[in-house]
Amino acid sequence: MSTGQHPAPRRNARPYAVDEPTIRQRCANPDAAEYTLYMRGLIDAYLGVGGQAKILEHARNRGLHYPGLNRQKLSEQLSRYRLGPTWEMTELIIACLPDSCDHAGIRALAAGWYQCARGQLPDGYNGPVSRPPGKPGQRNVPESEPAIPVLQRRVARLQERLKAETERHVSNLRASENARNEAVRQATQLEAQFHQTRDELLRVRTIAAEVATIREEYARQCVALELVAAPGLRSTPVIDLPDLPAARRRVRFGLLVAGIDTQAPPARRALARYLCVYAELTGVSPTELASRADIATTVTMDILAGRLVPTAAHGTRLTTVLTCEPDTLRSLIGAASSATAVDEHFWSIAGTVDTTTPPGSAPIVEHVVGLDPDNHVAHPHPDPTTAPPSPIADRLRQVAAVYQQGLISDGEYAEQRTRILGEL
Repeated sequence: MSTGQHPAPRRNARPYAVDEPTIRQRCANPDAAEYTLYMRGLIDAYLGVGGQAKILEHARNRGLHYPGLNRQKLSEQLSRYRLGPTWEMTELIIACLPDSCDHAGIRALAAGWYQCARGQLPDGYNGPVSRPPGKPGQRNVPESEPAIPVLQRRVARLQERLKAETERHVSNLRASENARNEAVRQATQLEAQFHQTRDELLRVRTIAAEVATIREEYARQCVALELVAAPGLRSTPVIDLPDLPAARRRVRFGLLVAGIDTQAPPARRALARYLCVYAELTGVSPTELASRADIATTVTMDILAGRLVPTAAHGTRLTTVLTCEPDTLRSLIGAASSATAVDEHFWSIAGTVDTTTPPGSAPIVEHVVGLDPDNHVAHPHPDPTTAPPSPIADRLRQVAAVYQQGLISDGEYAEQRTRILGEL
């Protein structure tokens, strides 16, 4: 048997509390439960934790304590009475609340709950009665309606709520108006920028159209010059102008045109000159043109030199890179493709046979018969009185240019060409 001292049993320090479902179960009717919960709510709202003990303390301090009043009796009336606390206990609880409370309004509402719970007014109570929310007033009993202070408090709360809602709506309207004004200002600014940008775009398009027209006209003039002018005029300028300054030599006009093959047919030379002019205006080299058009470099060089006619696919890619007129390039390609192999060989033979004799050189005399001074073979005229005949190749080119311009018919062109060929 142990002689040690047993520890004292531990008491539950948590105070016993009756919850709302238990109170509703114990009360006789729902109004009695609401009456009890209303009184308990007054103690919790105004006195906080330990409110029942504070009620007893205030009763002693204010001279309201009577024999038999203790914590157990107060707790039983607030938790176990089937019809709620007695009116005497209700008056005591209301009298022990803080002085800042509206005792008259609380007492009137408590009388209303008491009447709903027990079906009658408290004995000896002649004060106002405020019916609880949702409970209809009694007939012919003016005191059963809500008391004036209660209505005044409700009106004050409604006025405050209305004022707060009005201020909130006004602030929202002001914010919306400011946002709308800002949006209108931005829209006006964007509209002005749009019109300005559109005008600038129209001017740029107009300038681009003018530049494209000038390029096309210049390229066509070069084609006409290639078809009409004599080969010797291409290297001899009409006016000897000074060289351009270094700042103006970004595009070297005439550099690609100088590489055109002089033995190529006129239609091919015209096509090559058209492409060279646009390449010079665009400022691309043959290598860069070949890279951007996805054409072999050697093929591009032959096309620009007039030695090769581009295919339809090559023409489309060259048009995209050089931004030239597709119809014009298509017509030049068709004209260059219509030349036959006989014509090409004819031009090469004509250029080889028709070689001008340089001045001051006498022809080689072989098997000269006689040494008569009147023999023109041994003694040619040093100063001819008539101009030497034109080279056959130049004459054929001039005839072809006149025929392409439509100045002579097909029969006349064939006749003159046959006559010139007969002189070979």
